[in-house]
Amino acid sequence: MLQWITKLTQNIERWASENPLVYRFAAQYYRDVIREEVDLAGITDRDHILCIGGGACPFSAILLHQTTGARVTVIDNDSACIPRAQQTIERLALSEHVKVLFQDGSSTELPFADYSVVHFALQVCPMEHVFSQVERQVEPGTKLLVRRPRARLHKLYSQLSSSLLPCCRQVVHRARNIGSTLLYVKQEFPHEEKMAAHSPLGSAASDCSVAA
Repeated sequence: MLQWITKLTQNIERWASENPLVYRFAAQYYRDVIREEVDLAGITDRDHILCIGGGACPFSAILLHQTTGARVTVIDNDSACIPRAQQTIERLALSEHVKVLFQDGSSTELPFADYSVVHFALQVCPMEHVFSQVERQVEPGTKLLVRRPRARLHKLYSQLSSSLLPCCRQVVHRARNIGSTLLYVKQEFPHEEKMAAHSPLGSAASDCSVAA
């Protein structure tokens, strides 16, 4: 079933990358989601965002830049998507601000120290593995935004176990398939081994204040 969802998403992205009218229509779906994620994480034009999962038409990466002015690097592990995504960025005259790279989200070759925000697309798979790899490599203070599906669709997507990110702040969306976005902020306690040991990820703890 996940393959079916992925295929449909890829088709929509392909159509949007080829047709400006389709792009404008499809982008509307993401606008409110992006505004809510920007508010949740307090993203500004001083941030450099890494988007993991962009597809042939990286709507979220484009809208994150247009909403905040932040620099965005978007990666995807499907090489066929990269030329289309780059063409879309060029057509929108955003090549100086949004970069597209062929790379896997769990790679150890990315310059994670350069990114202040990491954004995980809903289709990232396997989500828990990619998240854990990224969390180990980012700098303390880095904000990780993780999209989660609506409850009725949770079996259709790879996602984090419910125990991995206890009580992290989140925003609930009104989108058809994106149910919420979680905010995890990496914290480090080099002199408090006990706290690190009880962290769900072992070497770090998250900012788990509950959203009002």
